[in-house]
Amino acid sequence: MNIIVVDDERYILNGEVDLICRTVHGAQVLGFTRSAEALDYVYANPVDVAILDINMPDYNGIDLARRMKIYRPAINIIFATAYSDYFEEAMRLHASGYMLKPLRPERLLEELSDLRHPVAQRGPALYVRTFGDFEVFWHDKPLLFRYQKTKEMFAYLIDRRGAMVESDTLITILWGGEEDRSNYFKQIRKDLKDTLEAVGCGDILIKRRGAIGLLTDKIKCDYFDWLAGTPDGINAYRGEYMHQYSWAESTWVNLEGKSNLWEP
Repeated sequence: MNIIVVDDERYILNGEVDLICRTVHGAQVLGFTRSAEALDYVYANPVDVAILDINMPDYNGIDLARRMKIYRPAINIIFATAYSDYFEEAMRLHASGYMLKPLRPERLLEELSDLRHPVAQRGPALYVRTFGDFEVFWHDKPLLFRYQKTKEMFAYLIDRRGAMVESDTLITILWGGEEDRSNYFKQIRKDLKDTLEAVGCGDILIKRRGAIGLLTDKIKCDYFDWLAGTPDGINAYRGEYMHQYSWAESTWVNLEGKSNLWEP
């Protein structure tokens, strides 16, 4: 379920986003303090539920809901406000729900379990392409990392298929045992965490003392599909695997050696 939250008060917004992430398992949650930015996001991305404050600058939650429904007629609007005065106006918009602040987990689940427009079950929204150039997509758009080394670290974790990887191993893979890179490594590790959390996928990252891994069942990946023998995975392989990374050659050799297993 893809959920956005709009509230012009940052500390309230952060609290609501955190509450939703803890309460709604598997939800992808993004928060906005500006109505215009939220509207731009809804225009460009599929959103199942929009939880809107009402008293906001730019345009208020009622106006924002009207505009969102132009772009996404099936979006579920739930108003979250400290006032009950707007209930009648909200219902005239055919809103899915109306909650009084502060939000409570049980009330949130009650509204999400009875949406006006039922949400279709989807597979993972994060897609990783390993065959050819390595790339990460979020809802079919490239996911941008701050550093190239962050992307390479994520690629290596994908290559390891969920196995925990020691920090020292990652540093050696990324920099080949050069001078001390521990401070730079901390920056790219934080970049990976921040980038995934920004799209609601922070829960795929597993962190233990001195090691990092991934929850692969939450990631759609051509390599994983190939290993599972699915038609999509088999057809996607064209003899190339993450060819921008030299360390990926050993996996490529393994793919080449086993590719005849999938031949008719």
